Amino acid sequence: MISVINPPNPPGAVSNKDMMGGFGQLYNQPCSTKIPPIDLPYIAAVLRENNISFDLVDCLGNDWDKNQLLSHLEQQKPTIVAVRTSTPSFEWDMCVVYDIKSRINAKIVIFGPQVSLFPMETLERKFIDAIIIGEPELTILDLATKNAFSDCDGIWYTENDKIIKNALRESINNLDLLPYPAWDLLPITAYDGGSDLMRNMKPFVIVQTSRGCPHGCAYCPYPIAQGKKLRLRSPDNVIHELMWLVNTLHVKAILFRDPEFAIQKERVRKICQGIIENRLSFIWRCETRIENLDENLIDIMAKAGCIGINMGIESSDKDVLQNVGRKAVSLEYAKKIVDFCKKKKIDTFCFFIVGLPKETRKSTLKTINYAVKLNSNFSQFTVATPYFGTKLRDWAEKNNFIECNSNSNLTGYNVAMKNENLSVYDIQELYYFANKSLEMQPKNIIRRIMAHPFSSANELKQLLNFEIMKFKLYIKR
Repeated sequence: MISVINPPNPPGAVSNKDMMGGFGQLYNQPCSTKIPPIDLPYIAAVLRENNISFDLVDCLGNDWDKNQLLSHLEQQKPTIVAVRTSTPSFEWDMCVVYDIKSRINAKIVIFGPQVSLFPMETLERKFIDAIIIGEPELTILDLATKNAFSDCDGIWYTENDKIIKNALRESINNLDLLPYPAWDLLPITAYDGGSDLMRNMKPFVIVQTSRGCPHGCAYCPYPIAQGKKLRLRSPDNVIHELMWLVNTLHVKAILFRDPEFAIQKERVRKICQGIIENRLSFIWRCETRIENLDENLIDIMAKAGCIGINMGIESSDKDVLQNVGRKAVSLEYAKKIVDFCKKKKIDTFCFFIVGLPKETRKSTLKTINYAVKLNSNFSQFTVATPYFGTKLRDWAEKNNFIECNSNSNLTGYNVAMKNENLSVYDIQELYYFANKSLEMQPKNIIRRIMAHPFSSANELKQLLNFEIMKFKLYIKR
């Protein structure tokens, strides 16, 4: 029997914010927001469709720690344990894998973007028997049905201290051929998108209607994790999955986890029309580029139950964006889209990045000022992060700009690199100021005071300190 597991997060994990591009998640213990992994239910669905006996464990959904996982595996006695890994938790994942190997007489196979990027380094760990390069679904099916690693494409493994590299497996081109993710085998009532993301509606799951991103943004790991080739599920296939989720599993909230949900407007219109025609009642949100949105599309998305759109603006400086391969969109157009979304009662969540190549104090402060004036429902600043495999990583390494190489630091919230104009300290200072600027918006201060009337004096003190910080930063520029 094969066990497929998502290991527990490390004790005292540093962040409950999702990394971009599917490179991994870290959650505080305990945490209110739990975004489920999409690869586990896909793997389970493929195994079930082929009548394979398997064991599926998501420690996040089950709230299991390492000891509970080990006890479970000792009872199950699997012959193969396939372990999902992520970049920020990779070293901890390896500790878990080591303990599994020490306690369970089974072959250990691991998968995830980090593994595909560093296969040789990963296999140097003697407690790992094999790794999966690329998408895991069909490779794990092969592992469960064939007698030897040598028979499985997409597998690299060790034999007599020698690394054997099997043929790579092509990415799945026709995603419609995959069975719907087996959410019925996972604790879907335990997952929670949080109040800001999914209004605490449960059950909450992920739907992936496409894989791959054809854009070439230097900082983005989506093409690294999923490839640059865009692979789209058909609208009918997506609608039938939604019907199953809503009518059978009674799902109330869905996060469409596509790199670029609205890359084909007509396809999105068909999906929305199918939701409306089949009277599917659920809330949902997605992520897409602003340039792919228009008022007509936003209108039908709202009618189909969309409550939120995540959109990357990244910087208000056109030269900074063009330098990292990002198409610059008119700031006026972005404002128009955000305002129209509000009119249709769709929350906007806008992303910005501090510390991209060529960025200066002046350009960063300009972006911060724009983010405040944009007045989206939610905004978030992250720091430019040299994710493995990206062009930004290559640039930072070439210029010796990387200051911290720890996997656990590659989250988008810890400064790991400088640029030609800003030191690590500068970026950290600007990043703190950016998020403080959002926090100290009048609407946010009023909301906090209304929730806690006796906090007025503290809010006034914080506002004074913020204005002093702002003055000092603008003097420095």
